[in-house]
Amino acid sequence: MSELLERPVAAPPSPVARRRGQGRLAAALLAPAMLLIALFVVLPGVLALVGSLFSIDLTNGVKWSWVGFGNFVAVLADPAVVQSLLNTLVYCLLTIIPSLALGLALALLAVSLTRARTLVQTLLFLPFTANLVAMAVVFRYIFDLRGGFANELLGVVGIGPVNFLGDTATALPTVAAVGVWRGAALAMIMFLAGLTAIPTAVHEACATDGITGLTKLHRVILPLLRPIMVFVTVLTVIQSVQVFDTIEVMTQGGPLGATETALTMTWRLGFTYYDLGQGAALAVLLLVVLIGIGALRRSSVAGQR
Repeated sequence: MSELLERPVAAPPSPVARRRGQGRLAAALLAPAMLLIALFVVLPGVLALVGSLFSIDLTNGVKWSWVGFGNFVAVLADPAVVQSLLNTLVYCLLTIIPSLALGLALALLAVSLTRARTLVQTLLFLPFTANLVAMAVVFRYIFDLRGGFANELLGVVGIGPVNFLGDTATALPTVAAVGVWRGAALAMIMFLAGLTAIPTAVHEACATDGITGLTKLHRVILPLLRPIMVFVTVLTVIQSVQVFDTIEVMTQGGPLGATETALTMTWRLGFTYYDLGQGAALAVLLLVVLIGIGALRRSSVAGQR
C-alpha cells in the first residue's frame, strides 16, 4: 500500500505535445477524405491538363503524341464546339436572371406567410433535392410531342401541338425552363436564409418611418442581401455552365446540336468521338472559366468588405 502511495504521479503533457497529438488525430481523420479528393478530383484534373497537350490514339492500344496547344486551336476552330459554347451562353442568360428573380420572389412570399410557413418552404425547396436525372425523364414526357401534358394543356385552349424538344427554336428554351425550375429552389433557400437573418429592429424602423412595399425592398432589403446575392449568383452561374444531366436525358444535345452545351460536348468529344485530347482541352477551358468565376466572386466579396 505504501508503495502505491509513494509512486510518482505522471506529469501532464506539455502544450506542444498536446498540439502534436491533436494534429496527428486531425490528420488521421482527414486522410480518407483527402485520399478520395486526390483520386477523384486532383488526379483527373491533372490527367485532363496533361491529356489536353497530347493526341491520344485509342485505335491501336493507347498512343500519346505531343501536339502542344494544337487541341485548343482545333477545339476553338470546330463549328460544333463554338455552337456549344454559344448555346451555353444563351442557356446561362435564360436561366440565371429568372432563377434569381423567381427565387427572391418565392423567398419573400415564404417570409410573409404567417401560417404553414415551414410546409411551404419545404415544398418550394423540393425541386433542388429531387434527383435530376429522374426529373429530367419526367419533364421529357411532359414536353413530349404526342401525349405530353404540356401539349394536352395547350390543346384545351385550341393551340396545336408544339414540338418542344424536337424543334431547334424551342428545344433550348424548354431545357432552360427546367433549369429555372431547379435553380429557383436553390436561390429561394439562400435568399430565405438572408431574409431571416435581417434583424427585427430594421423592420421596426422601416415601419416607424413608413417605408413599405417596393421602396423597402429596393432601399433596405436588397442592400442587406447583397453578399447573399453575390454568392447565389456565382452558384447559379456555375450550375448553369455545368448543365449536363437534363440535356443528356431530354435531348442528347439535339436537335441538330441546338441544345449542345460545353459539358455535353466535352463528353461527346471524349466518349463518343474518342478524341480524348480535344475533350480534355475543352474541359480545361471550362475549368478556367469556372476558376475565373470563383475569383470574381472572391474579389466582389472582398470589395464589399
